[in-house]
Amino acid sequence: MVAASGPIMAKVKTRPGPATHIRNGEYSAATRALALGSYFISGCMAINASQFLGAPLYLINKDWYNSWIAFTKQSWGLLTASMTQCWAPTVVRVSGHKSVRGELLETTDGNLLSNFPERMILIANHQIYTDWLYLWWVAYTNGMHGRIYVVLKESLRRIPVIGWGMQFSQFIFLKRNWEEDKDQLAAHLQKLNDAVAPMWLMLFPEGTNLHPVTRKASKKWAAKNKIPDMQHQLLPRSKGLQFCIQQLRKTVPYVYDCTIAYEGVPTGQYASEIFTINAAYFGGKPPKSVNMYWRRFDVWSIPSDNDRDFDNWLRARWIEKDQLLDNYQKTGRFPADTGVDELADGRKRRGAGYIETEIKPNKWYEYLQVFAPVGMLAFVLYMFYGGLPKRFMKDIGERAVEQSQLEGPENLEQLINSAPRIVEVDSTNASTVGAPSKIKITQQTPAAAKKAIRKLGPKRSSVPSPQSKPKPMPGQAARTGRQPKKLNVNNAAGSKPPKLHAKSEVGATSKPTETSHAVANRSAGEAPEKLEVKHGTDVSQVKVAAETKPKSISNPKKLSTHNVGSKTNAPPAAPKLRVGAQPKLAGKSSKAKVAPASDKGNHPPKKLEIKPKPDDNTTTK
Repeated sequence: MVAASGPIMAKVKTRPGPATHIRNGEYSAATRALALGSYFISGCMAINASQFLGAPLYLINKDWYNSWIAFTKQSWGLLTASMTQCWAPTVVRVSGHKSVRGELLETTDGNLLSNFPERMILIANHQIYTDWLYLWWVAYTNGMHGRIYVVLKESLRRIPVIGWGMQFSQFIFLKRNWEEDKDQLAAHLQKLNDAVAPMWLMLFPEGTNLHPVTRKASKKWAAKNKIPDMQHQLLPRSKGLQFCIQQLRKTVPYVYDCTIAYEGVPTGQYASEIFTINAAYFGGKPPKSVNMYWRRFDVWSIPSDNDRDFDNWLRARWIEKDQLLDNYQKTGRFPADTGVDELADGRKRRGAGYIETEIKPNKWYEYLQVFAPVGMLAFVLYMFYGGLPKRFMKDIGERAVEQSQLEGPENLEQLINSAPRIVEVDSTNASTVGAPSKIKITQQTPAAAKKAIRKLGPKRSSVPSPQSKPKPMPGQAARTGRQPKKLNVNNAAGSKPPKLHAKSEVGATSKPTETSHAVANRSAGEAPEKLEVKHGTDVSQVKVAAETKPKSISNPKKLSTHNVGSKTNAPPAAPKLRVGAQPKLAGKSSKAKVAPASDKGNHPPKKLEIKPKPDDNTTTK
């Protein structure tokens, strides 16, 4: 063994730990903390997101769910391995007992290749908080980093993000009260008691890591029970391990024991105080080397049925481990197996000796597996909804441009079209023939119009309801016996009535004129309204109130008139009326019956009919 260890020791001297090259300082520590925190938190959140995405599989198929959770646990192993490689690099030195001969192998590129079985119970002494991290890396070298289950204390369950991931990973949390933990532990072990399902159950029989406080408690327990105390570790607790072996011994053939020691711990001090997480990862001071010594025990050789016998067996194994640690303190090495076994088929199985390597993934790109599920989800969402942000911003831009355009006076037509309006037109009276008409336009925005309509109620709303019954035409009103509304047209006192431009019966026509109401509508972008008058009449003042819908003004209401009588000449500034041929009426003012204008839609436009009262001297056809 000494001859075999000589070249290995020389090899160690030529390969100093990567931590020796790390620069320390105020700015470098802050940079390291920022980079490490960003990578670790983003990785943990990506793994949690992957676990949440796969949670519905539990309701569909439990085997699919377990496979997905195993994938996320592989991601966790790769995350910690890549994190250790970048921020806390160290050398791992592995050796073993002859019981594991042929199961520890070294690849051609110097990496560790473990050949442990797929189902086993793994126990180890607990030196520092990151013991489980290095053991998880050993599971990675065996391809079992997705099928590992850890027994932990209950308080770790409540850690944000990490605790959630541990619960998804089906870790076992114990309260260190056997009466409360027994049923919960049995339920978990029942799920793991499948002979064909890969499973590594990792637990630390000491219950916690080695620390001055725990060291005193262990010493006190040894004195109370009159048993020998340990020097480099804590006394193990046998109840939990014994129960696990009893529940799993039909499907688990072996119990593997790993003794861990860290280089750089002076005698009388504790590794947990030197190699803290803060010092190792944020301060750049990880252990110079992590040393492991492996042994294997047949599960049927363990007296798990008797409490006292099992307690003695476990304590004897811990005494052996304490001696290994004492020897490591003196020599800096664990024993290494270099023997050779000849198999029945003629092959030879050799001991591995010392295998030295670094904690790192085999391929640099393996860490991308951590973010693969979330990245795939983002890619799918981009394929289906990739244009959504662009369309959203485009819609916002179009609305902003449209709003800015509506603010100008040149867009009066769009403003009128988007809000209800009331247009009132006053024609000139007889005394002021030729004076311009008065136009009053009341305009509201759509929001203000809706608000006003709500206040007024459906009966008082100025906007006609699309479901309202259309008003009958004048002819229809006559047939149904309903009298149309009357419009009184009276001349002003002492004024001369305006002359109407009439169409003779023989077909002589004159140029039609437009009312001021039509002029107002034309100024707002509408076609002129037509006023149809039967019989010539003297008009002094006409007031027309027209209500239009906010939908469109391209097709305004039309008022057409026919006047049958003689041809007359109207003043140039008078409202333009289309008048049919009718004998001229003179004298008294006449009253006409006017049918109110109807709404646009599927109904024909209403006609305003002015029928003067005939005089004695007037002959009407």
